[in-house]
Amino acid sequence: MKNAGKKNRRDRNFASRGASRGRHAGTMGERGGAQSADRGGSAERITPNRRRGFAGGTRPYDYSFYESEPATPEYLARLFVRHRFAATPAQLDRFWIYYDLLRRKNASLDLTRIMGIEATTLKHFIDSALILNWFEPVGPVLDIGSGPGFPGLPLAILREETEFVLAESRAKRVGFLREAVSLMRMRNVTIFPHSVREDSPLGMDCGIPVGDVVTRALETMTLTLGRVLPFINPGRQVVFLKGPDCDAEISGALASFPGIYELAGDVEYSLPGTDQRRRLPRFRKLPIF
Repeated sequence: MKNAGKKNRRDRNFASRGASRGRHAGTMGERGGAQSADRGGSAERITPNRRRGFAGGTRPYDYSFYESEPATPEYLARLFVRHRFAATPAQLDRFWIYYDLLRRKNASLDLTRIMGIEATTLKHFIDSALILNWFEPVGPVLDIGSGPGFPGLPLAILREETEFVLAESRAKRVGFLREAVSLMRMRNVTIFPHSVREDSPLGMDCGIPVGDVVTRALETMTLTLGRVLPFINPGRQVVFLKGPDCDAEISGALASFPGIYELAGDVEYSLPGTDQRRRLPRFRKLPIF
C-alpha cells in the first residue's frame, strides 16, 4: 500500500479509518460499565419484539442476565487472563470499546446472538484471535462477510501493523463497523461495503490489494475459494474458522480446484477451558505456470 495515488483513491471510495478523534461518552471515559439496551441510554428506536429479545422473546436483551458480575473494563481484562490469552492494556482498551458498542447497538441492529461479556470475550474475541497461534496473516487481510467484525476486528486489534479489509454488504452492519473503527481509532482497517464477487472492485488495480483471506462465514469453502480466486496472488492463503465436522467441505473444495489450491494446514483445537471444538483449514493458492 505504498502507492499514494491508489491509497487515496481507496480511502475516498471505501475506507472508514476513524476520522473522528473524540471518544464516545460511556466508553473508556466512563469506566463503570455500560447500560444494557433495555435499561435506557439509547436514542435509537427499538421495536417491542426486539425489546423483548431474540427468538420471539425467549432471550432478553438485558445483558446483565447473562453476566456473573457487572461488565467493566477490569472484568474484561480478567477474562482474558482467565482464558490465558495475552493482550496489552491498549488492546484491552479497544476490546472494551468494541464490547460496549456491541451491547449498546445489538438491540436495534441484531448484530449477534451471543450475549454477555463472558460469552462475547470467549466466543467472539478470543475465538477470532486464537488463529494467530497457527497462522500469521499477511496483509492486506480480507475478512469476507465480516458482519459486526468477526474475525477481522479482533485480529486487527492484535496486529496493528497489518492492514485489514472488512467486506460487509449489509448497510446497518457497515454503519456499525464504521462507528467501531472510529471509536477505537483503528488506522489499519478499511471497510469495503460490498459483496465479494468476481466483478468486485478489489485487487491491486483498484487500489485495494488482497493478501491473505479470513472468514467465519457460513457458506461452503468451495464458494468462498471461488469468490476470492481473482483477487489473491499465488502463495497467499484462505483461512476458514469452522466447526469440527468439515471434512466433506475440505474434500469438496480440493476437488473443485485441482491444481489451483492446496491444503496448507488443518488444525483441530478447543476454545480455552471448554470442550467446544474448532477447525482451522487453510488453503494456499498455487503458482500458475
